[in-house]
Amino acid sequence: MLERCCKPNASSYARYGAKGITVFTPWLDKARHLKHKRWSKGFCLFLDYAEIFLGERPKGHSLDRINTHFGYEPQNLRWADASLQKKNQKVKNKTGYKYVYSVSGSLKWQAEYKFKDKRIYVGVFESKEQAYFEALAHRLESMWPKNL
Repeated sequence: MLERCCKPNASSYARYGAKGITVFTPWLDKARHLKHKRWSKGFCLFLDYAEIFLGERPKGHSLDRINTHFGYEPQNLRWADASLQKKNQKVKNKTGYKYVYSVSGSLKWQAEYKFKDKRIYVGVFESKEQAYFEALAHRLESMWPKNL
């Protein structure tokens, strides 16, 4: 969290700190904690917040921002597994087709769309065009009245 947002030399700084993603100011206090001299006051405040409001970190989970438009701050944090974090990412579709995404490590194309705040997975296809038309057909079919 601190590296991403506060250290310009960090590999992920360009995607966080450089874009204005910040850390709650009291969590940045570098002064030594009176009781826990090994840690800073800011880190202890963050640990207290996490313990009280987030609870113990579940296995396979890491810190995630609920709303990606806001920084690492109270009420915008949760424990999330990799799947939930992936869904929370801003995805830039560079395929030229709405609803179509490249399948990483493959030459295939995935079709999916959102309907009523749910992500609908259509399938994986050989071409971008096929994925696009399948997504369109699926959307039309699912929205078409059943009783006609």
